[in-house]
Amino acid sequence: MRIKKSNHVKNTLSFLSLLLVVGYFGNNLAFSNNITQKRMIINQDKKEKLLYVELYGEKGSNVEVRFNDIPISKISITDKGYGNSFAAADHYAIPGINTLSIYPLSKKGITTIRLVKYSKGEITGEDSGETLLKIIIENDDTPIHKQITLSSNRIRWSWMDTDNIDNKKSKEEAIAFSKEFYKIMQQNNIEKMIKTADPIINYELVSKPGTQKEKIVKEWTKGLKMAFTDQDIYDDIDSIDIQLVPIANGKLFEVKRKDGSFLFRTSVENEFPVGFKSIIGRKNGIWQFYH
Repeated sequence: MRIKKSNHVKNTLSFLSLLLVVGYFGNNLAFSNNITQKRMIINQDKKEKLLYVELYGEKGSNVEVRFNDIPISKISITDKGYGNSFAAADHYAIPGINTLSIYPLSKKGITTIRLVKYSKGEITGEDSGETLLKIIIENDDTPIHKQITLSSNRIRWSWMDTDNIDNKKSKEEAIAFSKEFYKIMQQNNIEKMIKTADPIINYELVSKPGTQKEKIVKEWTKGLKMAFTDQDIYDDIDSIDIQLVPIANGKLFEVKRKDGSFLFRTSVENEFPVGFKSIIGRKNGIWQFYH
């Protein structure tokens, strides 16, 4: 699946992500430059409502939002433009006290941030859903942190039980894993790529009751083979300055390059650059990808 980068999504995702193939852009989209989008919520036949984070920006709004210290959405609007972003948040929610953090990246613009619950079939929008938190920022670059208590009966996602890795030894391991996985991408080893994403595949199993894991793995395999080919161009991994950004309060790393772009991607020399996920963690001594 080769898709050219569009102006509407480049502010949030610079490159085609793995989960585009399996529906990621259906859950995390950003629209800008005088475009406001709505979508219908589809929640895999769950009866409970689903959490979403929404951003509405205008007049130079430039904001990143984290949920429980995990980057979930970002929006960057031109001085005369407006747009919105929405992202599924259930995989980032924890039982009990949760924290929504807003980091304005400039003193420009007006931004409205909502943490909202939607039922199946609802249409997203500022007047839709059940608003749990609503924050409005106007021409202010002061970070904001708001707490909200969610049900203690929520699903305990696997990233919550990963090791604390904000230390020197863990960082060295993370760099080694990152370089090894980059070479796996270069080799176009789809089987190993899927193995490292097992925690994410297990998330899908939870959200799709009755679905067999083999079916999801087959879907991922098909999607990855469409996205990655033997003709892809890669950079020299030893020439890349790898940056580890601690997130999830020290339990995960977001892996980037010095220029802020994703590490796990093909070279910009590719006609249509493609990439994988960007968040890694360690559990039981094993490094893998997590939401």
